[in-house]
Amino acid sequence: MCFRCRLMVILCIITLGMNGYGSSAQGAQNDDNACAGGYSSQFVLTGEVNNPTAYDEESLGALPHSIENVTFLTKTGPQSASYGGVLLWNLLTAAGIKTDPTRDGQFQYVEITATDCYQVVLALGELDPNFGGEQVLVADSQNGSPLGPDSGFARIIVPGDKFGGRDTFWIRKIKVLSGPPPH
Repeated sequence: MCFRCRLMVILCIITLGMNGYGSSAQGAQNDDNACAGGYSSQFVLTGEVNNPTAYDEESLGALPHSIENVTFLTKTGPQSASYGGVLLWNLLTAAGIKTDPTRDGQFQYVEITATDCYQVVLALGELDPNFGGEQVLVADSQNGSPLGPDSGFARIIVPGDKFGGRDTFWIRKIKVLSGPPPH
C-alpha cells in the first residue's frame, strides 16, 4: 500500500476513534436536525485556528478564486466539470492555523462535515503547498454558474481523487484538529 494511502487510513482511524464513532449513538449530533441534510447557506471554519470564521455566498465570493477542471468516476461513468472557488489552504492560512512547533504540523488534519453529517478528512500535509500541495477547492461555481440547491452554496472539490468520495457538498463545518502526539 502506498505511503499516502496508509497515511489516510491512519488519519481516518484516529479521527473515528477520537470522535467516538463505532459505539452506539455517540456519533450523533446533539440536536435533532443536525444531520437532516439539505442546502447550507453558510459554513464555519473552526477548531485549532486563531480566527474562526463563518462564510456565506457573499463573503466567499469576495475572495480570490481559482478554477479547477476535474474528471472523476461515478457509477454511471466519468463526469467532468470546471469548478471555481477558493483554495481550502488559503482559507486555512487566513484563519491562522495553530501549530505546535515541535510537531511541524505533521499530525494535523481538517475534518469537513456536511449538513447530513457526511465527513471527510484531509491531512494538512496534503494541502500545504510546501508538502503535498493538493489544490483542494471550496467551490462556489460549476461550469461558470453558481452551484444550485443540490450542492449548497459551496462544496469541496478534491481534484486528484479518481472517485468523488471526498467531494463534499452541503458544507456545514470545516474544522482543524490534531492527532495524538508522536511517541
